Amino acid sequence: MTNQSRKKVHRSGTNLAAVLVVWAAGVGEALLLGRLIARLLAARPDNPAIMILYGITGPIVTPLAALDYDQPPYGAALEFSTLAVAILVPLLAYLAWLLLTWRNSDPRADV
Repeated sequence: MTNQSRKKVHRSGTNLAAVLVVWAAGVGEALLLGRLIARLLAARPDNPAIMILYGITGPIVTPLAALDYDQPPYGAALEFSTLAVAILVPLLAYLAWLLLTWRNSDPRADV
């Protein structure tokens, strides 16, 4: 193993936390978009799959529930709280990724 390949292996191993943050944000974003589409298409809340989806994403969306005050509890509706969280999750994940990769990068490695 050459010295150059050792640096690449070491550098990729130090960013494991950043990779995990990006994967977690991707999974969370997929669940939030699934919730948004389910509400837009008026999915039945007594469906077991929809119950699981709402159960997982409910605690994430609850802090912004005041945005949905005028929305009907059942039927087709655009949940503004879900939309806001779906916009915030990738932005926060990108900031976390930047901080983690910046912290783990060695400025002397590229010289």
